[in-house]
Parts: sequence; C-alpha cells; structure tokens
Amino acid sequence: MRLVQAVESPVARAMVSICEKCGKRAGGSGKNVSHRLASHFKRQVKREFAKGDIRIVLTTCMDICPDDRVVVAISPTTPGIAPKFLVVDIDDVEASSEALIRAIQRANRTAAS
Repeated sequence: MRLVQAVESPVARAMVSICEKCGKRAGGSGKNVSHRLASHFKRQVKREFAKGDIRIVLTTCMDICPDDRVVVAISPTTPGIAPKFLVVDIDDVEASSEALIRAIQRANRTAAS
C-alpha cells in the first residue's frame, strides 16, 4: 500500500486561495470579509470561466499579513508557472473580484505563450 499517491487535478486553470485570517482582521468585529470576497469572486468566476477551470478555497494564514487587506494566492495548474501572491483591497469587493479575474486571465496568457 502506498501512503501517498498522485491523483488527477480537479482544477483546469488555477487554484485560488483566500486568507481567512486576513479577512477576520480586516473585517473588525463584523463578518469575515474573506468570506464575502470568496462568495462574490465565485459568482464572477462562474460567469467568466467554464466549470472546473478555477477552484477557490479559504485558507489559513499565508504569513504576509497586510493591514486592512486580504492576501490571495493564485496558483496556475500549468507546469512552470509560479503562484502569484496578491494583496486585495476589501473596500470594493466587486472591483477586487474583477481584478482577480484579470490576474488569472493574464497568468493563463503567459502560460500559453
């Protein structure tokens, strides 16, 4: 029995990790803004990409910890393309979600060239 075994990726283009700790700190005593960002971003991803292209997950601290912002990591599934770590403004979740869509699209264009 093998203890570790490779499996096929459930994601075609990129994994997007959103830090929950940043959202908790940036949101103050209110709702965790990382949850709001993830929810809005998921809706936009469904409109822009095919099912299974992008997977969004909430994660623990990535040890970047910006003030009043949320760290997002975009990890393209294309071999040789490094993950991108972004600091996202949470004051305008809609605009931030659109900027994340563009970042994923740029990463995929880079991978195609």
